[in-house]
Amino acid sequence: MKQQLLNKFPTWYEDLTPEKNYLVLSNDYDSYYSCCLLRNKFGIEIGGFYSLKDGLYLNAEHTKGKEPIFVDLSVTRRKTFDNHFTFINNPESINPNIITDVYYRKYNGGTLPLLCSLYNRDLSKYSEKALTILLCIDGWYIGYYNKGGRYKDVNIYWMEMLDMDKYLLPILESHDEQYFTDFIKEHHLKTTITMENNHLYCERNINIPDYEFELVQPVTRENMSDSELRLLYKMNPDEIITAAACYKDSYSICRKAG
Repeated sequence: MKQQLLNKFPTWYEDLTPEKNYLVLSNDYDSYYSCCLLRNKFGIEIGGFYSLKDGLYLNAEHTKGKEPIFVDLSVTRRKTFDNHFTFINNPESINPNIITDVYYRKYNGGTLPLLCSLYNRDLSKYSEKALTILLCIDGWYIGYYNKGGRYKDVNIYWMEMLDMDKYLLPILESHDEQYFTDFIKEHHLKTTITMENNHLYCERNINIPDYEFELVQPVTRENMSDSELRLLYKMNPDEIITAAACYKDSYSICRKAG
C-alpha cells in the first residue's frame, strides 16, 4: 500500500487480539472472506452479525468484555474496515475513501483487497483464480469496462494505491466484462448470509458460527438523498447507525428503530 494512503488510517488495525476484539460480519462474501483473513491472522472470531434489514445481532458469550471490529460496514462510529463512500466522518474507520470527496473518484473495490494490501499479503503466491476473486468481490472489475472504459483510470489508480496493479491489471486486460460475470456465477460469489431463527444461514457450505445470536440493536433501513441525510445527521447524528452512498447523491442508511 502506498504510504500516502496508509498515513491517513488510524493504527488500531496493528493491535487486534482475540482477548479484546470480536468481528461483526455482514451479509456478503466480501465481509465473509475479510473475516476469514482477520481470523487467520489474529485468531479473532465472529461474535456479531449486522443485518441491514434488522440490525445488530450479538452472541453474548463471544462478545462480553470485548470491542467490536465491524467488517465491510459503513458504521458512523466505532472501528470498522470499510469500502463504502460516505460524507460522514468516522475517525475510527479504515476506508480508502477518506482521501476523496468526489463520488466518481471513489475506491470501488472491496474490503477484502483493502485488507490484503493493508496486511501486506504476498499476491505473487496467489493463483489467478484467487486474484480474480479480488476483482469480482464487490464488482471491482466493473469500473474498468463501464461506459466503454471511461473511468478505467479510477480502477487503475486504486490498484496502484494498493500496490496490486501488476497482479490485477493483466487479468483485466486479457478478458472482457462477461468473463467476470460468468466467474461470479460459477463460484457463487453473490451468495448471501442471513440470520434465520437467531442462527447464521448460508446456502453454501461455508465456515460460519453455529451458535445463537440475539438482536440487540434493531434498525429501520431507508433510502434518501444526500441533502436529506445531511439534514438528518445535523439534527440527530446518534440516530444514524450506517450510511453508504449507493449512487451519486443517494444514500442507503440504517437508523435506530423506535
